[in-house]
Amino acid sequence: MKVRIESSRIIKPIYEHTPPPTTSHISLSVFDKVTYEAHIAIIYAYRPPTPPNAAIELGLQKTLAIYREWAGRLSKDEHENQVILLNDEGVRFVEASIDSTLDQVMPYKPSPSLLKLHPSLNDVKELVQVQLTRFTCGSLVVGFTAHHTVADGHSTSNFFVAWGQACRGLRVSPLPLHDRTIFNPRNPPLIEYKHKGVEFMSKIKKECSLNEVHHISNDIVVHKVHFTVEFLAKLKAKASSMNDNNKPYSTFESLVAHLWRSITKARGLSGFETTQI
Repeated sequence: MKVRIESSRIIKPIYEHTPPPTTSHISLSVFDKVTYEAHIAIIYAYRPPTPPNAAIELGLQKTLAIYREWAGRLSKDEHENQVILLNDEGVRFVEASIDSTLDQVMPYKPSPSLLKLHPSLNDVKELVQVQLTRFTCGSLVVGFTAHHTVADGHSTSNFFVAWGQACRGLRVSPLPLHDRTIFNPRNPPLIEYKHKGVEFMSKIKKECSLNEVHHISNDIVVHKVHFTVEFLAKLKAKASSMNDNNKPYSTFESLVAHLWRSITKARGLSGFETTQI
């Protein structure tokens, strides 16, 4: 897959009224601090007709005026706590093209070639990057990366909805909540659930030999699974038949349980060890 970069630039928010000051910042919540400091990549592919890049860019600029954190930068306050500067430095906006159709190059399974449809993450300072890749068939692929400290999956989905609304000239709704202090720990702390060790894994890597590292790196398999409607119906019926409450499990519950049993079996855990999801 040969991707030709047409342009790469920084775009900044566009405000309808007087721009807000660019000297303020937002403190991170406890949940922001424990998440991984990595960029999360998302990719969307659209068949024609698609709007022009200029309309998508303008919609993004209007959205950034509402989601200001996304156009900011990570920094530290006077107490060395990590914060998001609301300096409107902007996001990376890349325009690219490919001399082939979408069907000719798009892999049906996860592939390293898909990385070419995203902006490079080498020495990146922007918290959000967007790449619009056009194909000869008129299709459009939107490659999007966002720093996990800034947003989780739910807020990222809301951002995409707002971006689409702005592109169509609609009012953005719902508006985002910027106050992350609602998640401040209680004083004194009140621990009602054992989160540590259950929801959060230690970031300290276990010591292992070079041979073990080599074995682990070669033993990772990325596989995309498609579950048919028939398989899901059979799985749900089997799971629900074992429910003593005579209440059927949902498709989601049945599939998650099936996947977790498969994962637990693949990990080779002892039959006396309790696992949780």
